[in-house]
Amino acid sequence: MISFLSCCFWLPMLAMKTVQLESDVVAHFGGDVTLSCLFPSQPGMNLQDVTLTWQKEQEGAEALVVHSHYYGKDQLARQDEVYRNRTHLDPEGLARGNASLMLRGVCIQDEGIYLCHVTSELGWTAERRELRVGAPYSEPHLTLDLSFRLGHSLLTFSSGGGYPRASVAWRDGMGTNLTELSCTIESMDAQGLYTLHSELVVPVGQSTNLTVFLVTAHGLETPMQHVTVAAGPVGRDAAMSGCWWPVWVP
Repeated sequence: MISFLSCCFWLPMLAMKTVQLESDVVAHFGGDVTLSCLFPSQPGMNLQDVTLTWQKEQEGAEALVVHSHYYGKDQLARQDEVYRNRTHLDPEGLARGNASLMLRGVCIQDEGIYLCHVTSELGWTAERRELRVGAPYSEPHLTLDLSFRLGHSLLTFSSGGGYPRASVAWRDGMGTNLTELSCTIESMDAQGLYTLHSELVVPVGQSTNLTVFLVTAHGLETPMQHVTVAAGPVGRDAAMSGCWWPVWVP
């Protein structure tokens, strides 16, 4: 009889065990982001029995402790120093089954998989969130060097402060890809943001319509700038007609 009663006691706990699949969260570099995590709750639930831990996965290493809360208060002794003074949990939200975590001042290194584990009198919940970071590439800067070499000018495009990594593509007015004729240099600063510098040689004496694109790792092309190099006696006229710069390159 005792064994039977013990078995019946644990069945409701197992029934409340939930595992949520991974969900993408996109954050802007330098901004704040909230990683959602919900768990079963009920009025009058004893919050002293709620144990909450947020962790970040590390390949080939122990997960980092991002935030912990138990015995009714935050427990940050084991919090990784990268997250010190950057995380916030709403204690009142716990009473409603909300263990979402705010992360302040998002940086490139924050990208990755985050795990939320919650244990309460109603059971156990685990959720996974993949955090991706995006930073807008700056308004493009375009210059034309008329003295590059006889019969040709040098068109230079640059844009920086962006993330994720991207490449530059050039197309003419007919849609022909001229990227193989260009030279692009990529650099990365201490914050992990990219700057792109690309050069294309264009002939003097004929009108040329060009569009510069940013290309993501998935092959998606985002137009950044359209330029017309107008024909003239010495090819000295260059006019930009329309500019685009993406908020974030996915």
